[in-house]
Amino acid sequence: MRILVFMSDNRIIEKESEKEKATYNSLVAAINYEYCKKHNYEFIYYRPYLDDKNIINVYNCIDFNTNTRRHAAWSKILSTTMALDLNYDYVVYIDSDCIFKDFNHKLEYLINKFIDKPIIFFNNKPWGDDVPCSGFYILKVSAYTKQFCHEWYNINIPSYNKKHAWDQDGLWHIFRNYNMVIVDTMMFRETQQQLLRHVGCCDETNTIPRFREKYFMEFINTHYIDYDANIKHINCIEFNTNKNSVVVIE
Repeated sequence: MRILVFMSDNRIIEKESEKEKATYNSLVAAINYEYCKKHNYEFIYYRPYLDDKNIINVYNCIDFNTNTRRHAAWSKILSTTMALDLNYDYVVYIDSDCIFKDFNHKLEYLINKFIDKPIIFFNNKPWGDDVPCSGFYILKVSAYTKQFCHEWYNINIPSYNKKHAWDQDGLWHIFRNYNMVIVDTMMFRETQQQLLRHVGCCDETNTIPRFREKYFMEFINTHYIDYDANIKHINCIEFNTNKNSVVVIE
């Protein structure tokens, strides 16, 4: 089974920065790369940009319905369409503030458990047990999942182009139309033997600045992950999200 794990972020991978100065997206990439290395999964860090890759803009993609800018969260769907065009059986998206916490848990277990479901999401617990969280998903490479991404990105809800929860709200409008499973699990709170730990902004407080960086740094240190080696080997693919460039979404 050929599996690709990928992240998608408007920020660059800090390959020349010291670990102690790195932002959390680079720390997370090094951790997730380590997980993939252990299980022989391919790993890609997509960096979508709008027209000029030297400009790091949180609004880095376009709503093709209104020709207005969208938050970077939406651009991960464009990254997903690119991943689906590669030579894999399954592609797995994971957010830039989410890590594989249990390195002994293989993705094949989830895939085989729900082998009749081409789309696998985790739920949005503790805020919504019956709706998917768009921070992690597994897609079987097929015309069906490409159509899913096409409908998801092209949904016409302009109010969520720049308003939280962006693409996730779009997902909630269409997910019931597709053959998917929503796995009941907890990733937004610290629990034992969890596959994923999603350290969102809800974990940060004014009394703990840079909580995400500190959490991921501690994980790297306690698991003896070679950050410097990993970050230099990560395959980073930059692409323009302009409508004239992203032919796969048309």
